[in-house]
Amino acid sequence: MDIPHLAWFKVLLVVAKQSSEDLYNMAATCKLFKEMLNDPEVWITVLVDKYQLHQDWYPSEEGKIVEFLQKCKEHNNPEMIYREAIHDFFLLKDDEGMKNLRVAAMAGHEEAFYLVGLLGLLNPSEGKENAMEFLCHLSKTKKLNMQVCRDSISLRLGRYTMSGTKTPPLVEKFTADQDFFQDCIDCEGNREWYQFGDRRADDWGNVHAWNCCEPCKWKRELYCIQHELYLMTAFDI
Repeated sequence: MDIPHLAWFKVLLVVAKQSSEDLYNMAATCKLFKEMLNDPEVWITVLVDKYQLHQDWYPSEEGKIVEFLQKCKEHNNPEMIYREAIHDFFLLKDDEGMKNLRVAAMAGHEEAFYLVGLLGLLNPSEGKENAMEFLCHLSKTKKLNMQVCRDSISLRLGRYTMSGTKTPPLVEKFTADQDFFQDCIDCEGNREWYQFGDRRADDWGNVHAWNCCEPCKWKRELYCIQHELYLMTAFDI
């Protein structure tokens, strides 16, 4: 019995989520798979994590990679949208990047969800209560790992530093006043977290070691990424 084309297409999407090389190898095996590469969903789905964060970092002889990344961008691949948003928002001081962060979040990009939520806590126009509800909802329904997101963002921005690009200047975007971090009256595990004790301790930023309610965890997470960004920008001229 012949396997329907839709079933093969679903297999192709599974491969695309795992490896772009395997996707191209699969497309090279027959005409059907090669034709399926023309479907926009393939380019939205395909994994691009292994490739450098900015197309300009590739030399001219790597034109095929640049062409591949450009095609992903043209088809609104969530990771490509997110990369552009990170570049524009942090490095160009372009608040228009926030729009792309929201687009990437709506497309299911976890780090974009994380940043949109944290920035919502600090932006009165977004409504802090709604932002906190949004973040707590992400923790419960999507099992979003805040520490993984924080580490990944730090790594991304660190790569820009290594490429010779100035580190992100927008620490103030993540700077909350002290009143925002006051103890929660309903959370016994939050009585002393703001002081953090010794920041050199191994677990001061370890989410799994925090003994507090979900809203307080997100406040503490905001404090942690605020500290990470401060360290990145402390020596900028």
